[in-house]
Amino acid sequence: MSKENAKKILDLALKQGAEQDAMLEELKTNCSDEEFEEYRGMASRILGSLLFEIINPIVKKYPDLKPKEMD
Repeated sequence: MSKENAKKILDLALKQGAEQDAMLEELKTNCSDEEFEEYRGMASRILGSLLFEIINPIVKKYPDLKPKEMD
């Protein structure tokens, strides 16, 4: 994978992660505790996959693309 493509994929993965976090904050006040816990579990699996399957491998190959948030 080229560095340019890696950057595009990394940016998309980070955006998706931020969107999941924002949705969790919104759901925290808009649904029952049970529904929130169910969604939080789903979001955790998605975020874990983004980190371990996409973000970490890209950062390993291109360390200079590592987001500041990961320091």
